[in-house]
Amino acid sequence: MSNILPNDQDDSRQKQSLKDVYVVDSQNVTFNQTQIIQISVEKIKTQKFIKTSPYKGLEKFEREDQDRFFGRDQFLTQLAKELEPEETKTKLILLLGASGSGKSSVIRAGLLPKLQEKWGKKLVSLTFNPDQQPFESLYSSLRGNKYKQAEAEIARTCNSKTLTEVVTKLKQPEEHWFIFIDQFEELFTSSLEDQRDHFIGSLVQLVEHGDSRVKIVATMRADFMNRLSPYPDLVKATDKHRPMITEMFQDELRQVIEQPAAQHGVVFETGLVEEIIKNVQGQAGYLPLLQYTLDLLWETELQTEGFNISRTLNRTTYQKLGGVRGALQEHIDKFYNSLFEPEKITTQRIFLKLVDIGSDDELGEAWIPVRRRTSRSEFGDKEQEVLSKLIDEKLLVSNSNQNQESTIELAHEILLTSWTTLTDWIKDNRQAIALRNRLSSDVSLWESKKSDSDLWAGSKLEQILELQNNETFNNILGGFSELSLQFINASVGLRDRQRQRELEQERKARKASQRVTVALATSIIILISAGGTIGWREQQKKQEFEDLTLGIPTQNLIRIFQSLINEGNRLKTNKDLATKQNLQREAFARYLYVFQNITQIQQEINQEQRPEEQKQFFDSNQKELQHLSQKSEDSLTELTQIYHLPKLEEYLKKGRFGNFKSGSKLSEQEKRYESNTALQWTYIILMKQPSSVDINDDFGLGADLNRNGVVEGIEAKMIPCATFKKIEELWRKYTNNKCAWTDGESFFDDQDCDILGNQTLTLSVFEASSIGSIKPRLQACEIIPPDPQ
Repeated sequence: MSNILPNDQDDSRQKQSLKDVYVVDSQNVTFNQTQIIQISVEKIKTQKFIKTSPYKGLEKFEREDQDRFFGRDQFLTQLAKELEPEETKTKLILLLGASGSGKSSVIRAGLLPKLQEKWGKKLVSLTFNPDQQPFESLYSSLRGNKYKQAEAEIARTCNSKTLTEVVTKLKQPEEHWFIFIDQFEELFTSSLEDQRDHFIGSLVQLVEHGDSRVKIVATMRADFMNRLSPYPDLVKATDKHRPMITEMFQDELRQVIEQPAAQHGVVFETGLVEEIIKNVQGQAGYLPLLQYTLDLLWETELQTEGFNISRTLNRTTYQKLGGVRGALQEHIDKFYNSLFEPEKITTQRIFLKLVDIGSDDELGEAWIPVRRRTSRSEFGDKEQEVLSKLIDEKLLVSNSNQNQESTIELAHEILLTSWTTLTDWIKDNRQAIALRNRLSSDVSLWESKKSDSDLWAGSKLEQILELQNNETFNNILGGFSELSLQFINASVGLRDRQRQRELEQERKARKASQRVTVALATSIIILISAGGTIGWREQQKKQEFEDLTLGIPTQNLIRIFQSLINEGNRLKTNKDLATKQNLQREAFARYLYVFQNITQIQQEINQEQRPEEQKQFFDSNQKELQHLSQKSEDSLTELTQIYHLPKLEEYLKKGRFGNFKSGSKLSEQEKRYESNTALQWTYIILMKQPSSVDINDDFGLGADLNRNGVVEGIEAKMIPCATFKKIEELWRKYTNNKCAWTDGESFFDDQDCDILGNQTLTLSVFEASSIGSIKPRLQACEIIPPDPQ
């Protein structure tokens, strides 16, 4: 039924255990202990027929599955040798491999039995996944072993000495400890940050100073290797000890396919094994798909008459199932399509609760879907029935022991990429999934102490409030848990209290203004007057400015605006290099005064119930005001290009992008950002008002008219469109087109813009509550498309 190995096969490739068999058509040939036993079809069919499927489906192999675990003998021999105390000082091995390469199974069903055989009763094996709290997971593993609660309690301490203290206090001198940390990537996708940092520190300390009879193996998906970068001590500890488990050779695959069936007295139709091997070549993560297909093939044949007589797995049945590449997809689709519509929605909700998005904000890595383990109690009564069906279909697994409540997770992460329906669900909801799960982690941290420091604020809170009211999120992803809602309400309460305190401080810091024009005019008038280059001190002109500041239009208003623009033009073109920059600042101040005041006036044109005097003035001068506004805006754009943008480009070119200062407040304005950075200078360009104290202080377009750190209503219109566009061009240019005002869909998250913490440029410059005003301005400037009608 299968080919005999050629005589020139490399000897090292033939080293297998005596349990290994090859099925051949007509002869029974026995090699020595280091070679393979080949058994005829007739011999297999005379063995006892065992109906139970010998294949694992999507379930991982466990220690009790060692007799049906095949194909990795050579790899296991080298791995076991690496851990021999007599031959090596290796204490920690980080086993890498692609998703679906069999990392967990090779340790559970391969290495552990070998160590058990070698060390016998002296072996103490501890197996766990990091999950959200790795120290808690270690504690549960100790409790599941032989240790009492009082003894294991030490493992719950979250610090860098915990693992060493656990070994020191619990390990007996004659014992060999083997610690297996499965799915090590969970430290980066699920674990709380402080837990992760302390656990890795504790692991490194144990490796550097611990007992040589304590061996540690951790398995991790190879695509998470870059997550080790922030932990150089861990990188050093695993240097030269990071083997990669690769795809199997054809003869190893043949063992995986044939030998479990042979043990149960069953063979494959001639040519089927070769077809299966050909099907899996080039298929990413094929081992769980292979096991699933073989298990499904077995169960399907078992339903046919005569299987107990023919003892043969047939090619026709295999092909009807869709082969290795299609069996999983077709079978799940068939099951899913058989559900009633409400059950389909529930199924989608269940699966998306069991998915997380593994991203690295600092490294800017693409989002990676990963499994998420969650408590069964997270699912409501209406979900439990469908949940049981999914477990019966072996798509989900339920884990429980005496020390932990029942948990649910995907049977295998291969589902994340091999079932296209789930892949599409994840793609459509990935931002919501990531945000929901991030919230869930922080809620767990907050629950124990109810500390305000653990609550959310700023853009994170704004996003979660938006998600809370999203109908799709509530229907498809099931909304937020009761505890999460308590967390959200507590965060909103804290935000409101802080806002109230800030407002009170602002009220004390400045006099209340009845009109925005008061705030926007005063500093500019002072700056113009302080320049001393023109005669603006005449009593009449002073009175006219005061009238404008109070919102009283005069017949001289148009003349004053035109005069300011003319003065600005004269100052702008002055060739005296010694005073050129100061003169340009004064010119900028004049243009800014005209532009902001006319913008305010145009806003009032649309307001009802204004005084008749104002109404007549606005109606008769609207065209002229528009002309002056455009001239002042063009001049502001020109001077911004000369005075402001070169410095922004310099910061961007040098990679000095900048970030928020922790604990900063809105009222601190540009001081909220790291000094002398592109982000701070962008804020200054758009938001900062001239200072009434220091006339030499940098200022920009002054959109923050009332100096509260928020852009509200008309303030967004104070920013010229050309400046908005040019700033975005520069940010795009020097971030490889990653950072812009939006990512095309959101004003909040931009997963490409890693240098700004995966936030959009809009959210990095403006407070989240400003977006309602900024969005229509960007639309009016044709930087983003209008909302669909």
